[in-house]
Amino acid sequence: MNAQEKYPHYVSDQREFFDTLITDDWETYKSDEWDYMRRFEVARLLELTSPCTILDVGCGCGFHDVAFAESDIVERVDAIDYSSKSIERAEISYPHPKVKRWVADLRELPADTQYDLVASFQVIEHLDTPEDFLAMCARVCRPGGVVAIATPNVNRLHNLVRLATLKPRILVDPQHFKEYSASDLERMARPFGLRQIGVFGCGLNGLNFVDHWPYQKRCMAGYKYRQIANVFCIILQKI
Repeated sequence: MNAQEKYPHYVSDQREFFDTLITDDWETYKSDEWDYMRRFEVARLLELTSPCTILDVGCGCGFHDVAFAESDIVERVDAIDYSSKSIERAEISYPHPKVKRWVADLRELPADTQYDLVASFQVIEHLDTPEDFLAMCARVCRPGGVVAIATPNVNRLHNLVRLATLKPRILVDPQHFKEYSASDLERMARPFGLRQIGVFGCGLNGLNFVDHWPYQKRCMAGYKYRQIANVFCIILQKI
């Protein structure tokens, strides 16, 4: 039984789900398309933010951490995840001398912790307290630094096609509590001193002819048409 079969309905604390996913279902993490998309996300963030110190919140298998660390401008990448098996796998599969990883929840970080970039990829949609998450990200971001949140786009092309055929939107994963638009997250982040300075998209699916494009072309189509992209990344500067 894989992780999705074992956990077919939403659970608030998903440690065991991700422990199972990254061990029993490790093969699902291996994808040329996914690797390309993740490198694309990191490259765009480095272009737009130029950080020296980075915190990756919910680092999962560790791919993003190493992609960040490979940049000459990055001095240090700290990475946390509350799934102990994810940290174990990340240390085995994606080690790097600039990267330090440990098992932790964001609220456990010391109050004086400060980073140039606080990034999370595919995390906030899993949480039933997203405002608390944004507040904690803002707390560990230095003034003038940025918080970057990459998450599935509730208004992705696939969902818009469903609405056009009188079908409801669907979640990418049953373990998602809620999916958002960039404007949703902008409104949620504002009370915590976070101001939107950029948004970009990645990936596009939902029409037969689009679905047959090479993944590199679909990646760039999502970047060009970010309002209907599969995933968006919102960049929020701490005032």
